[in-house]
Amino acid sequence: MKKIFAFLSISAFIACSPTADKSIADEFVTISGETQGTTFTVTYRDTVDYSLALDSIFKRVDGDLSLWVEGSLINRMNDHNRTDTVFAFIDSTRYFSILFDVSYELFKKTNGAFDPTVRPLVEYWGFGLKNMENATPAGVDSILPFVGMIPANFDMIEVYVNTYTYEETQIRKGDPRVKVDFNAIAQGFTVDLVSDYLHRKGIDDYMVEIGGELICKGVNTDSIPWRIAVDKPIESNEHIAQGVLKVFNMALATSGNYRKFYEKDGKKLAHTIDPRTGYPVDHSLLSVTVMATNAMMADAYATAFMVMGLDETIAFLDENPLLNMHAMLIYDDNGTTKVWMSEALKTVYEDVSHEPS
Repeated sequence: MKKIFAFLSISAFIACSPTADKSIADEFVTISGETQGTTFTVTYRDTVDYSLALDSIFKRVDGDLSLWVEGSLINRMNDHNRTDTVFAFIDSTRYFSILFDVSYELFKKTNGAFDPTVRPLVEYWGFGLKNMENATPAGVDSILPFVGMIPANFDMIEVYVNTYTYEETQIRKGDPRVKVDFNAIAQGFTVDLVSDYLHRKGIDDYMVEIGGELICKGVNTDSIPWRIAVDKPIESNEHIAQGVLKVFNMALATSGNYRKFYEKDGKKLAHTIDPRTGYPVDHSLLSVTVMATNAMMADAYATAFMVMGLDETIAFLDENPLLNMHAMLIYDDNGTTKVWMSEALKTVYEDVSHEPS
């Protein structure tokens, strides 16, 4: 992965008609709608309706990164099945380049637990492990050699005419079957894009949420820190709170397996695929909630921690204090649900798990 100079879910649905509600007290506006195959809610203190601006952001992200949009950049790149030539494009937004670089660093930092090239394995097992009965060790072994975000498998080169003039971006595959999936980081990244937009507009109090990944700045409509519920990890279509976190100028992301299991021989297998082994994860961790300074990192590390499991995640957090990242881990201990929490979260956490629903 380097720079060189050129001298050498769901039907596609993009930001469906965001609607604004200006009836909230104290001049708060709420805009909600659908994007990236999920829903979003943006609440901010102002009198201006920014629906069109948000729609524009969502369309640009989907045009580059959405696997659900036919003809998107990432789909065209995934469909490129040649190794004797590069896939070249003009990265006008630089979204793809940013996520590629960040994902590469996260891949190295997590020893492969975070890996966008896991896509072929996800397709092999089937979404929600629907192809579980047909999966074999031989099939997994045939895919593993080209999974791993290393230059030999998947490399990006940004070509410049000179020091300042960008020409194009080139993707080179080591195997024509290589595919990438930025879903584990793209929603958080989009949250940050919206947050940056609101900040540039001089807005200090807001919450941006896309598919459960969110960032909170300033205070809420009651002029207190935003309060975000964390779901109990139970197999239910209802959302029942395990606890509430007070979130002030931080981002939050949650990842979990508890609603998506495949049961075989009396054993539950989680839908999360470990890109390092090629198999569904088999550990006690049910849910991960990560608090970080930006939503992109919270989103990505929540996914990585679900791959790592309880002990590896705790060790990682202990070894990386400079990341300024905190986690709430809900896990199963021989049939009993338990919670491990970073010390920083304990001061902003309220347990409501025993309150009547």
